[in-house]
Amino acid sequence: MKILMLHGSRQSGELFRAKIQGLEKLTRQALGLSPSHHVDFIYPTGPFPLDSTSNASDLRGRHGSWTWFNTESIDGIYPGLDKGLECISSILKSSGPFDGMIGFSQGAALAIMTASLLEENRKDSFDRLEMKGGIPHPIAFSARHHPPLKFVVCISGYAASHSTYRAFYDPPIEASILHFLGSMDTIVDEDTSLKLIQCCGGPENETTPAVLRHPGGHTVPGGKRELVAIALFIKSSSVE
Repeated sequence: MKILMLHGSRQSGELFRAKIQGLEKLTRQALGLSPSHHVDFIYPTGPFPLDSTSNASDLRGRHGSWTWFNTESIDGIYPGLDKGLECISSILKSSGPFDGMIGFSQGAALAIMTASLLEENRKDSFDRLEMKGGIPHPIAFSARHHPPLKFVVCISGYAASHSTYRAFYDPPIEASILHFLGSMDTIVDEDTSLKLIQCCGGPENETTPAVLRHPGGHTVPGGKRELVAIALFIKSSSVE
């Protein structure tokens, strides 16, 4: 099993790995795998560097601060989104296929976009909505070289609200999705995450988004309760 892990803004792959320690072991246990069987978690780093003021001795200082598109804004246009998607497409080609993705904040937003692009007939939606001002179907995903994802875990995720990105969410995304919401999150508040949840699942498919809340803020939950929930979700979503 391979899982692609997408960090949030001002993070890196290594920092995301540090914040979600223990998930691989719990996932292996949930799947009933022996220690000799691997669940590969791949932690890439986004393509856009940000200035870092962190102490050079800590993880952020050593590995830098990065984003997947060239803005930290949740609303509006996302400059560089095409480059972020190209980066993900390259990873899917070189290291895939992946069973699923886990993303935090901006990484969760990109994970959902990727899941959308890997579904059948999504290009038709882009072609239809491009005539109404939407972006064209991303060139990096012009050939469907990767199967649809079995699952996505979104931690403090959000949808791109600008109308130019509507094709990512219309029709609703069909992948099995687990949403984590922080009850004290002031960066991506509950209403913002709920807008993404409304874009997932739908009356024409049997997939219903699962929603869990944790007591923290805008952070990657690292408690055993949250990690076990992710591991069990991966197990339930991976059954053929």
